[in-house]
Amino acid sequence: MKMRFSTILSEKTIRRATLILTAAVLTTLTACRNNETHRTRLTNTEMDSYGKAIAGQYEGSYIILWSNSTMPWHETEDGRKTRENVRETVENVSITVTDNTLRSIAFHKFPIRLLSNIIEDDEALKEALAEVPDMDLTARYGWALYTDEVSPIWGMYDMMTPLTLTYGGQEHTIILKFKNDVTQILDKAKLEGSMCFSQVRTLQLSFDELHVDGELVLKDDSWEANGGDLLVVFRMKQ
Repeated sequence: MKMRFSTILSEKTIRRATLILTAAVLTTLTACRNNETHRTRLTNTEMDSYGKAIAGQYEGSYIILWSNSTMPWHETEDGRKTRENVRETVENVSITVTDNTLRSIAFHKFPIRLLSNIIEDDEALKEALAEVPDMDLTARYGWALYTDEVSPIWGMYDMMTPLTLTYGGQEHTIILKFKNDVTQILDKAKLEGSMCFSQVRTLQLSFDELHVDGELVLKDDSWEANGGDLLVVFRMKQ
């Protein structure tokens, strides 16, 4: 089901605000290193315990927001400009979270094909991406410690995904980069049960860069002027 509505800038604002909050947390953690009364990291035993607690497969759905330069701009009552975008939902998908040994999270049946909607300057690449079947994408995750010395912080690293596509009569190496702008402060008490990662309601990945044969051909920074933007949110089934 496709719906058009104007929220892409508010999504951007949320993600940028989260980055600011994350930076503030990390700055606080760095400052704590100078205070010997505070721990600065989780112990290996804690990370192993938490990793086992969150490991498992979780069901949910993908909510995808994308826009490109063909979509009109609108001005809100408070003077902000928003670009019309498309919302698509993919039901019956899942993620797999591994324990602390691998520290990975796999997004199953990830709709790579939707990236074709934001490609505008290379029709052959656009058509090739549109034919890519849904696939599993894997990101690494890590732990940090909140300033209360108790609450663990969980977060994903940026994800680089290689693809080999044949178009224009030759084979090309494609590198896709997705960003994760959100960290999660987990409830330590809930980490004592199994499959407790469900306390994380949503996870999101936003398109960042696309490289073809080592050359950067599309970057998220260009969306405000004339480029495209794509955000994928995995919503946990409650």
